Amino acid sequence: MNSRLRDYLARTRNPDGGWPYLAGRQSRLEPTCWALLALEDADAATLLGRWQNRSGLVIEPSSGEVNYAFNGLAAVALGQRWPATSGAIAAGLIARKGIRVAEHPAIKQNSSLQGWSWYDGTFSWVEPTAWCMLALKKHGRTLQGASARIEEAERLMTDRACHGGGWNYGNTEVYGKHLYAHVPPTALGILAMQDHSRDPLVTAAVSVLTHEAPREGSSVALAQAWLALATVQAPTADLAQRLEQRVDTALSVGNISAIAMTTFVLGSSGAALAPAAFRV
Repeated sequence: MNSRLRDYLARTRNPDGGWPYLAGRQSRLEPTCWALLALEDADAATLLGRWQNRSGLVIEPSSGEVNYAFNGLAAVALGQRWPATSGAIAAGLIARKGIRVAEHPAIKQNSSLQGWSWYDGTFSWVEPTAWCMLALKKHGRTLQGASARIEEAERLMTDRACHGGGWNYGNTEVYGKHLYAHVPPTALGILAMQDHSRDPLVTAAVSVLTHEAPREGSSVALAQAWLALATVQAPTADLAQRLEQRVDTALSVGNISAIAMTTFVLGSSGAALAPAAFRV
């Protein structure tokens, strides 16, 4: 089964050495990172280095912009095998912050907290904050200013946790209504906060993910849920099996990020521990 996935990734690789979201399109950062992880591909790591700007951050080749969430992913994907590139990304992320916005009576959150945004000039969201915090915890703790950024990001994740546990993409309560957690941001939140695995915030998120992830029909959600639960040594139930059952669907849809995630998880699911790339 894994050979079919790897063959698909080999066939859909672009001449520049990267991967697009859909075959035949321009190479993009996120699918290239997941393919790098799935294939342990040195050429993809070299390509990410060529995409770096002067600050050490990796640009989206299609636009020349910096997507901070996927820079965090890139630092994680490059890991210890390519420390010069991953370390430069981590260093570049420290100075980047989501903007502060005015408090609004309809939205219950501390809007002064600054994690990371998707792009410059926008608000801090859960997913980019989680990816960038994970990158700093893995590759940038000793850098000047990293501790303060991690501490504020953890406060933001605490502030944005949903009432019943876990995270959604942004707010937790609007107009007095509690919002529900979603599987992908909850999985990323657990990965980012894994070094506090006994904290009630994280244990509640693990409980939510354990209950909700098996109901998912999305390869991305199933793969990220497996990674999060395996990283904190929580039962992963049948998530890898469910992911394997979706291989034909994933290949027919052709979302290369989802296919690369699936390849990585199915290649790791027999291991006793979660993949080292995601452990802090």
